[in-house]
Amino acid sequence: MKIRGLDFLKHFSNINTTWRQIAALVVCFLLFIGILSSGLFISKLNLELGDPSPQLVTAPYEKNIEDLDGYYEDQEAAAKAVEPVFKPDESHLTSIARDLSTAFMALEEGITGNEDQASRLNTIRKIVPFDALSQDVLLRLMSTSADLLDEKEQRATEIINGNARNDESGARSKEETSALRQQMKRDIDNAPFPDEYKLFLSEFVDAKITQPTLIEDSETTESLRQNARASVRLDVHRYKAQQKIVGPGEIVDEEIMQVLAAYGLVENRSPWRSVAGIALIVIASMGTLLFYAYQYRRQVDRLAKKLVLIALMMLLVLAMGKGVIALNLGEAEYSALAGILIPVAWATMTIAILVDVEIAYFSAAILSVFVGLLADPSISTTTGWQISLVALFGGLVGVHSVSLLSQRVDLARAGIYIAAVNVITVSGIAMVSGMRIATWLISVGLGLVNGVFASVLAVGTLHWFESGFGITSAIRLLELSNPNRPLLKRLLMEAPGTYHHSILVGNLAEAAAEEVQANAILVRVGALYHDIGKLKRPYFFIENQFAQDNPHDKIAPTLSALIITSHLKDGLEMAKEEKLPQVIQDIIAQHHGDSVVSFFYHKALEDNASIPEEAFHYEGPKPQTKEAALVLLADSVEAAVRAMKQPTPGRIEGLVRKIIKDKLNDDQLSQCNLTFQDLDKIATSFVRILSGIFHSRVEYPELQPKQELESAMLLGEGEDTDEIDLERTGSDKADSETVDSETAHSEQTETPVTDNTIAQDSFDQDESGAKNHS
Repeated sequence: MKIRGLDFLKHFSNINTTWRQIAALVVCFLLFIGILSSGLFISKLNLELGDPSPQLVTAPYEKNIEDLDGYYEDQEAAAKAVEPVFKPDESHLTSIARDLSTAFMALEEGITGNEDQASRLNTIRKIVPFDALSQDVLLRLMSTSADLLDEKEQRATEIINGNARNDESGARSKEETSALRQQMKRDIDNAPFPDEYKLFLSEFVDAKITQPTLIEDSETTESLRQNARASVRLDVHRYKAQQKIVGPGEIVDEEIMQVLAAYGLVENRSPWRSVAGIALIVIASMGTLLFYAYQYRRQVDRLAKKLVLIALMMLLVLAMGKGVIALNLGEAEYSALAGILIPVAWATMTIAILVDVEIAYFSAAILSVFVGLLADPSISTTTGWQISLVALFGGLVGVHSVSLLSQRVDLARAGIYIAAVNVITVSGIAMVSGMRIATWLISVGLGLVNGVFASVLAVGTLHWFESGFGITSAIRLLELSNPNRPLLKRLLMEAPGTYHHSILVGNLAEAAAEEVQANAILVRVGALYHDIGKLKRPYFFIENQFAQDNPHDKIAPTLSALIITSHLKDGLEMAKEEKLPQVIQDIIAQHHGDSVVSFFYHKALEDNASIPEEAFHYEGPKPQTKEAALVLLADSVEAAVRAMKQPTPGRIEGLVRKIIKDKLNDDQLSQCNLTFQDLDKIATSFVRILSGIFHSRVEYPELQPKQELESAMLLGEGEDTDEIDLERTGSDKADSETVDSETAHSEQTETPVTDNTIAQDSFDQDESGAKNHS
């Protein structure tokens, strides 16, 4: 019954969480629609053309009213007034010239042919227009001389082709072909042709000139019409703020209606259609963001909570944008550009720092769409998309500028980058749209202010969002790594061995984190604080025992194990008192997993073979993240290598790989997302760092007393006395540290291995190779 009751409560809790998430989505959806469509519901008059105005209506602000309807009508009238331009129909005229040439060649054959006259007469009758001529005319044509036939053909071509091509005489339509034929016949009659040739050519004109010889030159005509449209000037009427538009009882004519519509003071269509459109855009935006986040960024910690933060950031930007758009910058053209000040980059930078860089890029695209709708909810002008472009590029650059944030000055630098891209974007829009110089200068100034404003907002609000949502940013972690922080300062003064051990663990873990794509800053800071629990009893840990008796020699192994394991609980209590971030507390709690304090366990077995192992376990939990696992491994490796008497590179590598393999076999890495490939990279990174730390030393020769005095004086001026002390007492310290290498430093974190494609035997091979090398 108890298990069933717990299952029911868990199921009910999950249902409750689901409904809360759905409710949050609905609330965000309604708020987005409310803000974006609020501009559609300003107080409007229900007037129609020709109605008397029920009240005095004045201009709410200064604005240039453009008579666009009249402007477009005048443009079309000017275009229609342009007569179409015609050009010769070359294909038709070529056909006429070819037929005329054929007729003259047939006539020449009839004049000079070797056949008898009857045969030649029958042949020539088959060619147009000879088929329409009488036999008498044909005989006269055939009896003429062929010497001047080419000249007659050339003259006939000039008359027919010249009239057909002429803009005035040429036929533009089928109705004009009759007049063209008559003109050609008149010119033929006036030419010095014999009568029989005049008859022949007149019949040719009647037979061949039957369709228009000119066609419209559409390209030239359209160019002239465009020039005509461009020559029309737009009538602009300037209204001052509070200037009368229409008085009570006055009839609303077309001009007044146009002014009222330009100010948006009359209801010319239902706003609900626009609201429905905005709702669809919001649904598409929210849906794509949620799909992307849960499909591709599910690994983001506390994703649902961070999505709420994203929604809040967007709502704050839109609320601020609503106030910005209401600013009056003087002229209406300038006031329309106020939307450039909307701090979209502030939101995207904050999302990138606190949530995820890739989601921040996606959010920048969505916010740019929302800002464009906010500036122009009816999408009736170009203002909306211009502001949307500025918001998009500024937001994207803001995300990129803080994607590798390591200090607060990076936020200030991001503001400069955002301002620069705003200037470039505004300049591009100005060149495309033909913006006036004064308007461009205003836009550039607004873009510069936007960049600085976004940076200042990010610096001022980052702490509050971190605290409110329990998120730890890189800047917060960097602040915690300051050696003057209370806990770190106490660690240095009260437990210096632990402090320096933590520094080395941080170096090791940070280098490994960079190799496996973990949060390197979090790993370093977590390593600095992972052993703060030792402040409660520092001398019970070997690294803080300087030429003192080991207190563990005087107490039972079970008590020693309890003291050792309790430093996790003590560390968590100190971390909560200092209000350290939860991610740091998790590393403190998980950096030993549930491993066994084996030194004291084996010591206890010597006295009591039946003693339970559970009394010597750390409470855990096992490392849940890469970062916690890296601190666990670095902690174990640093302690073990420090205890080595002769840390050569080969021995170091063999020991490092053995420790990692032991943690893997002990199931300490089963709940984090490290792969076998990651473990190999971690081992390689550890060996590289440790080989640099525990490098070989020069052995100093035995000196005479006088020489020792001189050497001491020289050492006081700059020699490394720590090295000499280490050489003199190295063996004693190594022996002492070996006693508690697990007691003092067995705090480690494990990472679950998920890549089953890499054989675990690779660690055995690496270890054996390292041993052979040594």
